[in-house]
Amino acid sequence: MSADPVVRSLPDPPNRRLGGAPPAAAAKVLGNYLRRQRDAHGLTIREIAPVIRASVSKISRMERGECTPTAADVWSLVRYYGVQDPDEIADIEELLRHVDAAPWAGEYSDVTPGWFRRLIGLEGAAARIQIWEGVVVPGLLQTPEYAEAIIRGGRYKKLSNQLQDIPRLVQQRMERQRILRSEKPPALLVLLDESVLYRRIGGAEVLLGQLHRLREAQLADDQVNVRILPIESGVTPPRSAFTYLSFDPSGPAEVVYVEQIQNGASYVSKDSEVESYRYMLDRLKMQVADRRASLGLIEKAIGWAGGEVSFDCRWSPVG
Repeated sequence: MSADPVVRSLPDPPNRRLGGAPPAAAAKVLGNYLRRQRDAHGLTIREIAPVIRASVSKISRMERGECTPTAADVWSLVRYYGVQDPDEIADIEELLRHVDAAPWAGEYSDVTPGWFRRLIGLEGAAARIQIWEGVVVPGLLQTPEYAEAIIRGGRYKKLSNQLQDIPRLVQQRMERQRILRSEKPPALLVLLDESVLYRRIGGAEVLLGQLHRLREAQLADDQVNVRILPIESGVTPPRSAFTYLSFDPSGPAEVVYVEQIQNGASYVSKDSEVESYRYMLDRLKMQVADRRASLGLIEKAIGWAGGEVSFDCRWSPVG
């Protein structure tokens, strides 16, 4: 049986296409390769699982790029599939190096759970990022003050229980925004419920600074598009925030990151489930205000928040 070379799915050398640190993207490409090898040999997941003494669910997650495969498991499967081409072997080795190169592995590793590291890796490899958020401004557009208020408020409390970690978590979020200033930044579309513009997270002054950040991004960056879902639209918005990540044609398949209260986040990669989120996004795009009108709604909120600041209206937690 002939092997299906990984080089066919990697028209560019992996170190050029994957960049310095998108392990989640490398895991996606590697998983897709292993699935194509299995399909080419006419084997089922259940038939392959004993090769590495794994469960069917583990093989399925590995092929979807939803878990970090060990080098031992990958090479066991590669040998089983009879892969011998030197260039192909070199590509697999390079992919494994990227999979192991966890982002933020140094300074922030102790405050970055695995599910969040995966999102950072996917963001770094994405060609387009589309976000729906109905409660807060997403992390990629947050100011330091706004981010600190959210972290202190407990939305991401599971990340750390130590007060001294808060400045590091804020700095990590600012570092994460570097992808918007990279040589090849992703196109970022943020769909926000209008109520987000009036939710005084951290107080009116912090909110005012955050609103100015949204306005500046909308005016100054063609790669960033902030669209507002007006309250008066009468639309019932999605209950959960989610991020839809798309990649270059030679990259991994589309994936959706969905925030959860209990387990941090989940990742959706099955075609049928991804399609449902794509449909939801398309519906939202038809219901949000256009770019110019959205800018007007942001400026209207700036006027309101500015009035709140002038009255010295401050927020304080209950209890």
